[in-house]
Amino acid sequence: MQLVNKAIALDLDGVIADIATPLFDIISSRGVPIEDIDLESWIISDTDNKNILEIFNTPLFWKNMKPYQDAWHQVNYWFALGYDIHVVTARRQPNAVAQTEPWLNDWNLNTRAPIFSKMGDKISYIKKIDPLFVIEDNPREIRVLQEAGVRCYLRAQSYNQKYWNKFDTIETLYDIDLET
Repeated sequence: MQLVNKAIALDLDGVIADIATPLFDIISSRGVPIEDIDLESWIISDTDNKNILEIFNTPLFWKNMKPYQDAWHQVNYWFALGYDIHVVTARRQPNAVAQTEPWLNDWNLNTRAPIFSKMGDKISYIKKIDPLFVIEDNPREIRVLQEAGVRCYLRAQSYNQKYWNKFDTIETLYDIDLET
């Protein structure tokens, strides 16, 4: 009898949690012109922007973030089917890290304890999990994972649009059909 690994690895921000909407709302409410809003560099790179880091160090920013509806449904559906759902996130600010597990619990997302990684180093954790696939919004992470032979999907976001044709891209988690 062949054992099948029933693990799935998901990024948190941009895959399960909608980080772009509240970040855009806060920045634009502070009077930053739309053309100066750079979600790509703020979300999928190690930003040194003081204003963004201030927001990222605010506990309520993380606590008030909402999950994408499709992600909430699919995470819990996959869990109900017996899959281990691993969250591997590059959250690094102390308040972001502190809010992560309570946020997952508050939203009743059935996942294993979150794994915190430096940006660009998720591969070291994901290789140990050996998931069926990974869903990520950061094209740089996907490139590293794919080079290691990991099956990945890019979750389409406004800030990663220029990569949609370079990777297997999904608009929602409903786009992935697991055979039961």
